[in-house]
Amino acid sequence: MIIRESVRKMEDIKYFTKQILIEYNNAAIREKRNRAIEEQFLESLQEGVLYPIVFKMYHTKDEIRVQIDFFENRTAFLDMTVERYEMLPVAKWNNENQMLEVEDDEEIRKRFPYKNREWTEKVVKKPYRKQEKFRKDVLNAYDRTCAICGMHESKILRAAHIVPVAKGGIDDITNGICLCTNHEVAFDKGLIKIRPNGKVEVKSTELKGAYDKILLPKEKKNWPSKKYLQEKYDMT
Repeated sequence: MIIRESVRKMEDIKYFTKQILIEYNNAAIREKRNRAIEEQFLESLQEGVLYPIVFKMYHTKDEIRVQIDFFENRTAFLDMTVERYEMLPVAKWNNENQMLEVEDDEEIRKRFPYKNREWTEKVVKKPYRKQEKFRKDVLNAYDRTCAICGMHESKILRAAHIVPVAKGGIDDITNGICLCTNHEVAFDKGLIKIRPNGKVEVKSTELKGAYDKILLPKEKKNWPSKKYLQEKYDMT
């Protein structure tokens, strides 16, 4: 990886590789954002070079505009969602070793919804799924009861994914829990956490349900996967 002298002097900077920059620029074009970069110019860029972000601003409520340094007095602006911006890799300066530490490409890709595939946020950001079947199977497995508070009202019950589909989760009962809307949102946001043994942890007493451990389906084959629960616990 080539590191320009101007990059060496900066600390904790977000950056692009050539490939990630091309993907983000393609997304800006697809999503019809105001600022994108000439595609021919990006194709001409050198491989193995860090292209740092030297300036950013909130262009709209959910959109960030960044200025990218291509060196030799050449910069360009690119628009993206806040979520895309947060997924960009970070280079950190190590004072002890006097070197810039960059992220491993494989670790960077793990943050992306579809890893090595591009995606569109403005139109669709998830693959087609048979959501109705998943919902029906999960609610039936839990006897149409919120696994945290015991709510029985079907109209406000949800089949919550333990590991989100965008993070690689599957539409299987073992990756689902029946939750009421309040506890589904709290679980999704990490305000409620569930350990692999089913123990419920809450960050606010107002979110506490009827059970210290989640209510499990009658059939053991439909119990939530400990692997998925651990993965979700670690990511929130």
